Amino acid sequence: MSEKQKITIEQLKAFEPISTLSVERLGELQGLVDVEELSMGVTIFREGDVDNQSVYLLNGDVQMTSVSQNLSTVMTHKAADAKYPLAEGQPRQISCTAITLVKVLRIDNSVLDYMLTWDQLAVAEEKEEPAHDQTIIIEAGGTMALKKSVMESPAKNAEIDNTNPDKEDHRNWVRRMRHIMAFKNMPPANIKTLLQKMETIPVAKNEVVIQQGSPGDYYYVLTEGEALVTRVVELASLSAGASFGEEALLSGSKRNASVTMATSGQLMRLAKADFNELLKEPLLDRVTSDEAQVRVAKGDVWLDVRHVTEFNHSHLPGSINIPLHELRLRMKELDKKKEYICYCGTSRRSSAAAFLLVQKGFKVVVLIGGVQKIPQLLIKG
Repeated sequence: MSEKQKITIEQLKAFEPISTLSVERLGELQGLVDVEELSMGVTIFREGDVDNQSVYLLNGDVQMTSVSQNLSTVMTHKAADAKYPLAEGQPRQISCTAITLVKVLRIDNSVLDYMLTWDQLAVAEEKEEPAHDQTIIIEAGGTMALKKSVMESPAKNAEIDNTNPDKEDHRNWVRRMRHIMAFKNMPPANIKTLLQKMETIPVAKNEVVIQQGSPGDYYYVLTEGEALVTRVVELASLSAGASFGEEALLSGSKRNASVTMATSGQLMRLAKADFNELLKEPLLDRVTSDEAQVRVAKGDVWLDVRHVTEFNHSHLPGSINIPLHELRLRMKELDKKKEYICYCGTSRRSSAAAFLLVQKGFKVVVLIGGVQKIPQLLIKG
């Protein structure tokens, strides 16, 4: 029988990719992991199991066996590979048994990938340097200034239809909304549905639109006025035409910056469920591992958006590595003439990465379930 124990942040930092998490995330992770001390002979997991866990060896020795692979090897906690999860992959390709008194750390893969996604998206916003001809999407404390409004006033852009002003005004909205974020990649019919779902709300000067630490509930478009993004200090200013709020919706995390109106103005907001249904999911194509392998054989490229430590440990053959938190700065390394298959451990980070890439005109699909579903294809180093 196992005895649950506690683990320190310093111990967590010894493992990959956990070491890449911020101190704040590590503190949260402490209460979400299981540390178990197991007797000799106890099976930690079996070949064929689906447990959705990353298991790390804290102390002791284990035997790794596989009937299908004719494999039998011993792993000690002192080995260099012990800083990575034991036998990654779902279902398990290998059985693992304690051959001494051992201590293991168990982490739910969904929890770990959620925290990695949250941290990487936040870091990405802090590092991003905007191009002069694009509207930057701010959430989670971006540190960049935004370009001036891409949404000209109706008086400047309207072709007035005096017989039906409401209809003409809607057409102008459609034209202007297509220049914002992912809207520009959507057909007009989809934008119309989005507009119907979006709620228009007036906002007053000094009104807090997003409060740091609150749940991600809406995606916003600032149509009039100016707003400030802050996390203790001011990080960025938003002008009309800016969109914000999608980072927390993509990662499923809480807001890690506040947005406050610097002037009175107007917002359009889209509820989380509608964001996922009408904006995020329609832009993302997903493929199974079998479909992905066929596409790669025909010339598509694997794009690994995990941390470099994860990539260096194991990755798919021929893949290129651009971590999610570096993606905005390194998009120029990708070729818009090529098609990419985006992957991570599960598919949370790759979905966020694909969403960002599709907005910029890249051809990207997401590997369903991530590489944990195809560990047999991974190569070391």
